[in-house]
Amino acid sequence: MDKQERLPKMVEQDLDARGVSAIFGIIGLLLFLVVSVIKGVTVTTVAFSFIVTQLPMLYQAWRRMKLLRTFNEEEEYQRLVRREFLIIVAMFGSLGIFTFLTRFVLDSMQELLGVALIGVIPLLILYVPMDRKLREADPEHVTNRELRQAHRKQKISPDRRQS
Repeated sequence: MDKQERLPKMVEQDLDARGVSAIFGIIGLLLFLVVSVIKGVTVTTVAFSFIVTQLPMLYQAWRRMKLLRTFNEEEEYQRLVRREFLIIVAMFGSLGIFTFLTRFVLDSMQELLGVALIGVIPLLILYVPMDRKLREADPEHVTNRELRQAHRKQKISPDRRQS
């Protein structure tokens, strides 16, 4: 499947995932507000809100992985797509660990921020070059940059939406 066939499917899937993600985000915000009103704003409630607000990212990554795996059946491409998803799962898991640490070990926002940065930055460093590696494995791969450009074009001229 070439890039021109992939792009409309990815834009459509991304828009669908964003809608569900917005619902998750609103629910997460409401939960945070309720917990904050009941228990007050503590390091634990902030850490818990990190996890809840990252659920949409995890959902979008899962949907992206499922779609990308349908585009190319080569082993190397499939492996890289899974690795990209696993990096995002590891980021989510690290946020869970930080929440646990804040509940039982850490007692200040500075400690939470420090631990979070130490855990997330290396994973971000692993995530950033994944688009390039996927492009090397499959020249027809739609990069995140191309997907953003397609979204911008669609916002500028919504009547030109491809089906």
